Amino acid sequence: MDTKPSYLGAFLTHPTNRVALLAAGVVGIFASIPLGWTGLAVVGVVALGTEILAALTVPSLPSFQASVDRELQQRVRAQRRLQLLAEISNYGDTRALDTYQHMVTRVQALYKTADDSRTTLTRADVDKLEDLTVDYLGLCAVNLSLKQRKDNASDDTVTKRIAAVQAQLQNAALPDDEQRQLRNALNEYTEVLQRSRRLAARRSALEATLISLPDKMEEVYQLVITSPYSSEMGGKLEESLSRLLIAEEVAAEFDDPAGPEIKPAITSSTAGNTIGNAARHTARSVKT
Repeated sequence: MDTKPSYLGAFLTHPTNRVALLAAGVVGIFASIPLGWTGLAVVGVVALGTEILAALTVPSLPSFQASVDRELQQRVRAQRRLQLLAEISNYGDTRALDTYQHMVTRVQALYKTADDSRTTLTRADVDKLEDLTVDYLGLCAVNLSLKQRKDNASDDTVTKRIAAVQAQLQNAALPDDEQRQLRNALNEYTEVLQRSRRLAARRSALEATLISLPDKMEEVYQLVITSPYSSEMGGKLEESLSRLLIAEEVAAEFDDPAGPEIKPAITSSTAGNTIGNAARHTARSVKT
């Protein structure tokens, strides 16, 4: 999450603050019955002073800022989830959606475990796994987009055309203009071949990530469920989450500027639906 929220704005619009202002208004109305405008003014001055003092202190409290950050993260996550679910539904991939639903079920079970005061598991820990489920959707969306992408020519066809151009360049009698055009064509064909091979390798890396990610998350779930009250839960969970860092390698591959820019059809406001952003977000989540 790169955008910092306005903590002052969050305080002013917080339901508790609104209720307090409403209560002050009600008290002022009742005070005005026996005291008139004087009673209303006194209550108003006290309420205004209290509001100013609270506005100067509450937004800077770490606990309040953490609450605001978490609420913003949940909103961004929910928006991104809806967009990715809609995109994957348009592709018609029910298997990816079924895997996602299974992961969500595991996360909800872990939230219930985290609410148990006897466990050292926290909701913040489970939040990382919930972020991971949304990142999984992002990876699925890109994988489906890649499957729809078709190369204009196969590797064999491009290789034959490269050989044909090289054979023509062997003719020393070719005019300079023709030689220049053939060299340009050779460079283009070579780049097409290299790009196709890079893309094939990246597809393999992405598919491997999509297969292993749910299994690794299942390992985390089994770890927590089998020993929910272990005093070493934090260390074990951190170790298990660190195994999910394979997404970082996938992100590095797809962020290669020499490679093709590949994006899903629908992008979120945070641009988190690209393979690089989705995988980087996954890596940050498990490292935080």
